[in-house]
Amino acid sequence: MSHPDPSPRPQYSAGGTAALLIIGLLFLIPSGLCTGIFGGGALLDAFVNPQNASDSLSMIFAAALFGGPFIAVGGVMVWIAVKRLRGR
Repeated sequence: MSHPDPSPRPQYSAGGTAALLIIGLLFLIPSGLCTGIFGGGALLDAFVNPQNASDSLSMIFAAALFGGPFIAVGGVMVWIAVKRLRGR
């Protein structure tokens, strides 16, 4: 005697999953590039001008503070979309 699956998998719409993936990538890619460029520029400035390292460190923290939440939201949206596509 076979037992039915107690928790059937929910069906997600393809359009909703595609929208989640596209919007997530629109958050993730520009935010990651911008944060990386500002953080990398500040890090490069810290190595070139060690006397201004505290200013560079504050710029890195500011880039992470303003860009980090958008990177996190975009990453979570992409992760959920990929999870939906795989059917988990």
